[in-house]
Amino acid sequence: MGPGVSFIITRMKKSVVLGLFFLGSSAYATSTLDIGTDYRLRAISIGEADYGLTNQNYPLYYSQRAEAHIGGRFSPNLEFMTQFQALGVAGSSGSITNVTVDPSQGRYPNTNFSPWIQWAYMKASHLFDSSVGLTIGRQPITLGDGLILSDDDLGFTGVRMDATLPWYDIRANVFTFKPGQNLSNTNGGIDIFGFELTKPVTNMRYQFSVVNEHDASGSILFMRPSENASPNNPQYLNTIPGATPANFNRMFNFTATNINKTFIDTRVDYRLAEGGFLKAEAALQTGQVSRDPSLGTSTAAALGYSPNVTLGGYAFLVSGGLFTRFSKYGPIEIHGLFGLASGDSGGGTDNAFQPDFGHQYDGLERSGFGEFYGSTLYNAIPSSSYGASASSPSVSGLPQGNSGIRVIGAGVTTHPTSLISVGIDYFVYTAQESTNFSPAPSESSLGTELDFGVGLAYTNYLTFRATYAIFSPGKAYGAYTNNASRFALEAVGRF
Repeated sequence: MGPGVSFIITRMKKSVVLGLFFLGSSAYATSTLDIGTDYRLRAISIGEADYGLTNQNYPLYYSQRAEAHIGGRFSPNLEFMTQFQALGVAGSSGSITNVTVDPSQGRYPNTNFSPWIQWAYMKASHLFDSSVGLTIGRQPITLGDGLILSDDDLGFTGVRMDATLPWYDIRANVFTFKPGQNLSNTNGGIDIFGFELTKPVTNMRYQFSVVNEHDASGSILFMRPSENASPNNPQYLNTIPGATPANFNRMFNFTATNINKTFIDTRVDYRLAEGGFLKAEAALQTGQVSRDPSLGTSTAAALGYSPNVTLGGYAFLVSGGLFTRFSKYGPIEIHGLFGLASGDSGGGTDNAFQPDFGHQYDGLERSGFGEFYGSTLYNAIPSSSYGASASSPSVSGLPQGNSGIRVIGAGVTTHPTSLISVGIDYFVYTAQESTNFSPAPSESSLGTELDFGVGLAYTNYLTFRATYAIFSPGKAYGAYTNNASRFALEAVGRF
């Protein structure tokens, strides 16, 4: 969620209407064939990605994404859709291993610009003349703005059923997906179960959802932010004789045999006149993690490690915007947001709010608060210096021992002409919890970011956008305080 550069564009798709006539009858059926393609090319340059630790710079490179779909409606209540996607950096023939260029690290089938299937689903509406619809196959899903669940243009394979309930015009959505499968493990893989209830009212929408993530793949490394066995952890170095940065991560096995997380979420969305909005969302996390029994040894216990971890945590986000079509500078929007997620302060419960499938990616780039930092309420853009040794083995982008993020943001977008938009945004990031072995003890400031953006809607089919972001790291990153920057030029074509 960087500079508020936006366009109101009607997405045009090529549709072919096929008339099917039956001999001896005046009756006929009409089908619609939907064919379309999107292509996005970004020229990106990133400077001081690790804030001066190793002078990690990335001169101008090209990141690209292509999507093509074919499908259609072959009866009033039956739809088929297949979409392909290709991601890559121009000139790269293999998968991208750099965590700054591709922070998702293995999320996609490949990143060498070879196409893979993003969606392939069948959808039947009004089953047996009821309000029930059924979608089967690899399909998109996003709950609200994606705080707890979004496929982020990857597609999840599973089944979804939607219906309008006979009470108060409540709309229900029940689903089950399997985003991961470990066939060598008899316990299965990764499953998502959940439901969402939506109550629309004039200019307002209420939503309630419950999502359960169950990971029995046995391939996930789970380490609490407050227990990170890092070379900066004095408790670790003082307890284990001879511990060095070269062997600290080999002392214990943190592999999780079973991870179970449940998220309970409520959301309210209110639309104001002329395009203004107000949103509020709150979520609770509960769960349990089972890890390798070796963490129950006396040595591991002395360091605070345990084979089982109880999960807790919460998050909330409020945002709003005011819009007017009449100002000295043309149509203008002023927007702001405030949100936070709890972190892990130690003790018997890990309160670091961490949905594994929340919205955070846009192709090979981050999607979040800030064009550079790309923050969610629980992670941000990583670098090779803040990867596996960060606040969790996953690439969180936060300094060691830090978890949970508080974000405050504000910005303005104006449209000097009907085709041009100009935006500026400012964000402040703070860690909710910081343990005493982070690079700067007890410091929670993660930094600030200032974003500028200019967009041009050349036609409905072709748009351009330029952004420049400056990130100033906070004291939580210790002595590494060089400003990071990101410059991007983007062209998007749609047909």
